[in-house]
Amino acid sequence: MIKKKPTKEQLLASYSMKMMLIATIIIAVWKKEWLWVIGGFIGIFIGFIPSFLHHDIKITLPWQIDFLIATVAALNMFGVLLNAYHIIPGYGEMTQFLTSILVAFFAFAIIFILDEYWDGLMMDKHAMAFVVVVTTMASCVILEFVKWFKLFGLQQRTVEEVLLSLLIGTIGGIIIAVVGVNLIKRGKFDDMTEELGKQLDAAIKSRRKRKEDVNI
Repeated sequence: MIKKKPTKEQLLASYSMKMMLIATIIIAVWKKEWLWVIGGFIGIFIGFIPSFLHHDIKITLPWQIDFLIATVAALNMFGVLLNAYHIIPGYGEMTQFLTSILVAFFAFAIIFILDEYWDGLMMDKHAMAFVVVVTTMASCVILEFVKWFKLFGLQQRTVEEVLLSLLIGTIGGIIIAVVGVNLIKRGKFDDMTEELGKQLDAAIKSRRKRKEDVNI
């Protein structure tokens, strides 16, 4: 499989995500938030694994997802480590909205790629949109439990705040579902996920071939 040279957008998004993780580690050490330090190192390690191992097949995310990850990481870093959640009005809601956008976009990309490259899944685009909305809503519920243990984001203090957070997450999922369906109709979503889909397809075929060779 011939690797394509990364575009400027892919390089910018990838390095932005890594820079945010490095900044998170530095600020977390300063604030003595050791859980964030560990999480930052894990994120950097995962990001650089393909370079360390020199794999023939390098799995790369669409640059839009990389950029969203960097943005959400930056917002949550400033919110938790620099107390922006309590200083800036609406900061928590904005972070929640972008987090739901990230989850929904990632879910739509995975479902679309499986539909295109895996024979075990055949799904209508509107069914994909429905699954994305439900997945985003479920992720928001899980995120609220995570917040309860003060591992990520701002802990909600009232039932109303929890419901508002879930509503914002649902709206984000619906927006991505509508946008995703329109992108599929125009053929744009295939362009965004084509490289990742081909890489995953090649990885699956390579693994299947190795298993067949072992059985022989």
